[in-house]
Amino acid sequence: MKYLILDANNLLFRARYAASRRGYDNAIIHVFFRSLKPIIEKFSPDVAFFVLDGKPVRRLDLLPEYKGTRKYHDDDNFQAQRRECISLISDCIPLTVCRHPYAEADDVIAHLVLNSLPSESEKVIVSSDTDFIQLCQDDENTRLYNPIRKSYVSIPEYPYAVWKSLRGDGSDNIAGFRGIGDKRAATLSEDKEVLKLFLQDPDKKKKFEKNMQLIQLTGFKSNDNIEYSYNDDMGSLFNRFNTLNFSSMINEKSWNAFSSVFGGLGDGTGSFK
Repeated sequence: MKYLILDANNLLFRARYAASRRGYDNAIIHVFFRSLKPIIEKFSPDVAFFVLDGKPVRRLDLLPEYKGTRKYHDDDNFQAQRRECISLISDCIPLTVCRHPYAEADDVIAHLVLNSLPSESEKVIVSSDTDFIQLCQDDENTRLYNPIRKSYVSIPEYPYAVWKSLRGDGSDNIAGFRGIGDKRAATLSEDKEVLKLFLQDPDKKKKFEKNMQLIQLTGFKSNDNIEYSYNDDMGSLFNRFNTLNFSSMINEKSWNAFSSVFGGLGDGTGSFK
């Protein structure tokens, strides 16, 4: 079995960026679905998961200012178009939609890779988020594909979660250690004895352990709170594309090419049972 795991918000924000200069109504929806087809086509998976974010309760409890530096706007009507994309995926396209109400997509994806899907099966995560490197290190049959660079991500020798806990993550507002850049973090990560000496200071050790809790991906103890769904109603998707005036996607040639790509995708909800 081959599993494709799509980081939903990552792909939606990618479509937002790509649509920023298009200047027509519902451009984000249009770009998103046009970019989704070649991803599915490239990997030809047996099952594809579309993993959504919930509220990062655990990380906010650890760090109330988690992701607090991010700036948001809706000048391009992104939120409404995002909801429409998710609705169409959930109701019409045979992707297995997953969400945990109190955790981020990263944690659900980690649960899929480490706890739910067969370890011997091929798994490809599609995202530009490098945090998933650690899952590739934890599971030899998992690869990370960057849809922007259109290539697989190289996996470093050093433990990625340790490295990132030392250097920090500015995008998530997780502070690293003063004077620790990429190279120094790699050196410390590669040598357990050197790292042990560095963390002899109780304050450094406490900060490092907290960063590890924020950054490390491990999944959940059970599947109970994961919400998942699977539907296949491509006819309704065609009608909605027609309403949105996506004429280039619903002419006979284009629609047949688009819909056929999703025809072989199976229901992955059984992976959680």
